[in-house]
Amino acid sequence: MDKDINYNADITQAKYNGNKLMVGDNLDIKVTGYDEIAIKPFNLNTISQINSNGETGSASGDLSYTIDKEGEINFPTLGKIKAEGFTVDELKTDLENRLKIYLVEPIVIINQNDLKLTFLGEFNKKGQVTYTNEKMNILQAIALGGGTNENANLKNIRLIRNVDGTDQTITLDLTDYNISNSPYYYIQNNDILYALPDRDAQIMAKKTPVLTKVLTYSGLLGLIFAMYNFIKN
Repeated sequence: MDKDINYNADITQAKYNGNKLMVGDNLDIKVTGYDEIAIKPFNLNTISQINSNGETGSASGDLSYTIDKEGEINFPTLGKIKAEGFTVDELKTDLENRLKIYLVEPIVIINQNDLKLTFLGEFNKKGQVTYTNEKMNILQAIALGGGTNENANLKNIRLIRNVDGTDQTITLDLTDYNISNSPYYYIQNNDILYALPDRDAQIMAKKTPVLTKVLTYSGLLGLIFAMYNFIKN
C-alpha cells in the first residue's frame, strides 16, 4: 500500500449494493408464512411433490429457477417475473409485494447458486472457481485465486464485468489505500480478474542469467590473474 497516507484516517468502505442478476443465473427461492397451506402453491418443492404423486400435471420437477433469455423466471401462480438486473434483495422485495395479494405477511428467502469467478494471468490459481460468499470484496477474491505471483503488476489488475450485455474492463490498483472506496471493490457473479505481468520485472528476470554469467566469468578471470601474479612473483 502507498506509504504517503494517514493511517489514522477513517476508511470509507464502498457501499455494497448486491449482485445484479443476469440471464442464466440459478436461484433457490422459498416462500414462507403463517399459513402453511396457503403458501404451498407458491413453492416449487410442493408443486413438484404434487406432480410426482400424479395429482396434477402442471408442475416441473426442477426445484430451482433459472433466469431465461428474456431475463425472467417462471414463478408458480404468479407467472413470468422479471429478474434480470435486480439484486437478490430487490427481487425478494418485489416477490413479497406481489405475494401480499394472496398471503398475509409473506417472507421470501432467495439464495443464488453457482457464483463464479475467473482468474487469468499472473495468479497462482488460474481458471474458473465457484464461491458462496455473495458479499466478497476484491482482496478476498484475490486470496481465493491463491494470490498473485512475483511477476504480477499490482497496479494493473484488470476487472472484466458484463454490464447490460456489454463487457467492461476496469483497471484496479491494489497498492492504492483507497481501493476500498472503489465502486468495483465488491465482486459480481461472473467477473473475470486478469493480473497483467510487470514488464520491468520480466526484463530484469531475463537479464539476470546473463549478468550472473558475466559476473561469474569476471570473477574467474580475476582469480586466474591473481594466481598468475602470485606464481610469477
